Amino acid sequence: MFALIDCNNFYVSCERLFKPALANKPILVLSNNDGCVIARSNEVKALGVQMGVPYFAVKALCKQHKVHVFSSNYSLYADISRRVMSVIEDNWPVIEVYSIDEAFLDLNTLPQSEHDEFCRKLQKTILRHTGIPVSIGIGATKTLAKLANHIAKKELRIPVFNIENQYHWLAKIVVGEVWGIGRQWGKKLVQQGIYTAHDLAGMDLQLIKNVFSVVLQRTVLELRGVSCGSLQDFESRKSIISSKSFGCMQTEYSALAQAISSHCARAWEKLRHQKLMACHLSIFIKTNRFRLDLPQYQQSIGFKLINPTDDLRHLIRCAKLCLRKIFRSGFHYQKVGVYLGDLIEKNCLQMDLFNQVSEKELNQTERLMSVLDEINTKYGRHTLRLAAEGYVKPWAMRAQLRSPSYTTSWSELPVVII
Repeated sequence: MFALIDCNNFYVSCERLFKPALANKPILVLSNNDGCVIARSNEVKALGVQMGVPYFAVKALCKQHKVHVFSSNYSLYADISRRVMSVIEDNWPVIEVYSIDEAFLDLNTLPQSEHDEFCRKLQKTILRHTGIPVSIGIGATKTLAKLANHIAKKELRIPVFNIENQYHWLAKIVVGEVWGIGRQWGKKLVQQGIYTAHDLAGMDLQLIKNVFSVVLQRTVLELRGVSCGSLQDFESRKSIISSKSFGCMQTEYSALAQAISSHCARAWEKLRHQKLMACHLSIFIKTNRFRLDLPQYQQSIGFKLINPTDDLRHLIRCAKLCLRKIFRSGFHYQKVGVYLGDLIEKNCLQMDLFNQVSEKELNQTERLMSVLDEINTKYGRHTLRLAAEGYVKPWAMRAQLRSPSYTTSWSELPVVII
């Protein structure tokens, strides 16, 4: 048996956490550069605001209904997510963190008669310790647990639901709500006369495999209660990318060089966190394809590093070398990005036979990078950084409505007046 824990309207719940007055008030959260709606409270959903709609299209509606609008604050969301997952791990040892706001539990070591009560207690514990409301779905497979969570949250509006012995619910769930059924597969299944999760569970397995794929075949088996996958441990990434659109278009090489350096630093943070080294680096630059009134240009370039590295100085040097080769003046650039690939674990390091770095130099680099890690971990990101990243960043994305980083920045701690 599995349980899926899903934080309710997670980004919205994070914004409400330090603003209790916003309880039951309409709230929406915007994407990077305050472009599109990426999270909505139930009150905003009731107004008919759709996910992904451009903010300018609903700005008047938001003003009319006094909707509280926030820029996305990913540092806050990531930290609250870490706290939620930590509470879950303190209460149950077998966990798979599936996304920033979801986690699977393997309940097979717990007597079946205790599943519901355990999950109800866990839901209350998470709320009490973090302030984040969650819904929990219980099922014989991960797909059924996901479906049970949907029923708990959207259909019954209760904190915990166990779909075991309640499979009549499958006939009430449209096929597009089944985990792993994308928009294209959903349309194709409807064309085949498959309208509900119950219809899908009854399909011929060989037909599913021939017409669709073995992946959908596994989904059908899971809907029938046959588990096709256990919990997965976190796997090291094979690549890391850092990229964001500019707050306003840029034309100067210096601005792009700063942005590329900053993205290098962000990718490097992830690299160090996972104790990995990069063997490949590439960058890309592009103009705004929606601005048809402006000349268009996009280009990318990359190369294999002579030796694997996690030296931020070397990564930035290589990235700026790439930028010099592809930058063209006369264009209004909208986005740049850095890609680190062919990642290896540090304990698997193999140096180039003819271009080996000395042991002394490797140790010096590691000490310097460790100091950079420690200072930024203790005092906050960007406390210590390379000059190439710049200080004033006119190219930075817009986040005019961002709430403070209450839990990750000393200067933004909430003040309580008694």
